[in-house]
Order: sequence, then C-alpha cells, then structure tokens
Amino acid sequence: WMTSFVYPVVSHWIWSTYGFASAFREDDFLFDGCGVIDFAGSGVVHLTGGCAAFWCALAVGARLGRFGPDGADNPIPPHNMALVTLGTFILWFGWYGFNCGSTLALNGPVAAQAAVTTTLS
Repeated sequence: WMTSFVYPVVSHWIWSTYGFASAFREDDFLFDGCGVIDFAGSGVVHLTGGCAAFWCALAVGARLGRFGPDGADNPIPPHNMALVTLGTFILWFGWYGFNCGSTLALNGPVAAQAAVTTTLS
C-alpha cells in the first residue's frame, strides 16, 4: 500500500519538475523561489517512513508487557550487546558508501563534506 500509493505521491511532490515543492519549478510559490533540494532522496524517504511509523505506532500502541497493571514502566533488558554494536558499525560503514557515493563525484569537496557529516552525526 505504501509503495503503490503513498510513496509515489510524496516523491512526485519533491522530485518531479511539476511537483509543488520541487526546486526546479519556474513558478515556485511555496518556498519563495527556493523549493526543496533533496540530497540523495533522503528527505522523501525519511518523511514518508517517519510519518508512516508514527501513525502505525499510534494505532498499535505499546507492546505487551511494557507497562505494569499500575501503569509503571517495566524495564526491558537488552538482548545481545555484541550484535547491537556489530550492527551499528556495519550500518555506519554502509552510510559512508551511500552518502559519499550519492554526490556522484568521489573526488570532490562535496563527498568530503558528506563523509565528515556522516562521521559527526
């Protein structure tokens, strides 16, 4: 449902030259001639996914066992900290390939800025 209906609409708003939030419109009325410049598609992807996750979490609610009968928090212990750390490093390494590679020029200052931003964030 998200892939077929929601994502194409949101991506059209930003990426199409006829989209109302596009930076490539000649009659840009929304952002005073600026529009939305979406680096590597992250704005569209995270806007759509974040809104969908919010509404789904609101509909589903807290997981069973999260709160006690009196409404107090029940602690949920971590499962495997070694695998959590390994997964974090694998994801972080992948971000370098994606973020620097999305500049389409690995020899330019934009790729270096993307690498520094990835490291600091």
